[in-house]
Amino acid sequence: MQKLKSLKKEYGINGKTLANGKYLLCDRPRRSTSGKSNIWGAYKADENGNPIGDKLTIKVSTNFDSMVREDNNYNKVCSGLFPGRFVEKSEFLQVCDGYPVKEFETSCALVIENGRKDLRAILNERGFRGFDGRAMRDAASAALQCIQAMHSTGFVWTDLKTENFVIVSDEIGDNGMLPGVKGIDLESAIPRGGNPVDFSPEACPPEFATAFVSGEGLQFTLDYSYDIWSYGMMLYELTTGKPYFDGKTPAQITMMLQYEFEPDLSAVSDDKLRDVIGQCLRYDPRKRPGVTNLLLHPYFLTSGIGPFGF
Repeated sequence: MQKLKSLKKEYGINGKTLANGKYLLCDRPRRSTSGKSNIWGAYKADENGNPIGDKLTIKVSTNFDSMVREDNNYNKVCSGLFPGRFVEKSEFLQVCDGYPVKEFETSCALVIENGRKDLRAILNERGFRGFDGRAMRDAASAALQCIQAMHSTGFVWTDLKTENFVIVSDEIGDNGMLPGVKGIDLESAIPRGGNPVDFSPEACPPEFATAFVSGEGLQFTLDYSYDIWSYGMMLYELTTGKPYFDGKTPAQITMMLQYEFEPDLSAVSDDKLRDVIGQCLRYDPRKRPGVTNLLLHPYFLTSGIGPFGF
């Protein structure tokens, strides 16, 4: 009991474990953005039950199918020619074997590298003041590399948003850089030509919104242009500090997107970045640029983080 009190004080260890004591859970869980999983902080345990190594994140869910899909997606996307910048996956626990057993007996878990906070949380902490300069380019570059990894292996992410990018370093550096930005949450990624299993209204393009409102969302055919639209919306939020549809309900967002939606980008101060966002947010999906076109855009080339700066 005294040992647990000491570990709780120093590490947040709460006495719950997974994989027959291999992982020590800490603090309280938070719900994933999809609401399907609980996200725990954790440490690997040594032979004496003490925490070792860096803090980890463990995603625990009773939705076995979605967790298997996410595990497979990590394996395929992160082992391709362009692995992107995703958090590292340690292992997939098909059976949690946790303590207390009843809490985890029907759950599986994904053990991944710990993200200290997501980009939306950082924006909130900054009083909704957007990024600029090198910090903005660091985030934009990391996200684009993740899209490149997805598309080069034939996947459409469908869930590209600020909440699905975390920093794995301590804080924003004094030099204005935003180091260690990595993508998380691959459970909604589907092969190109497939149908979506989930969606975020703030990240969905007009063509999907139209299909969704007409009751055909589940039959919508996914293409890479879906993620390019999401990327434009994410860049807008990162540079202005707030989502484009801030304060709007999911129903309001999908309704607004249907009718030849033309985004107002006057709040984006950087001319080159405004052009990137504008190209990504073209209403006609056939006119949106691909990853290669974006990598060659002056916004990235002049910053030294274009295709030869990665």
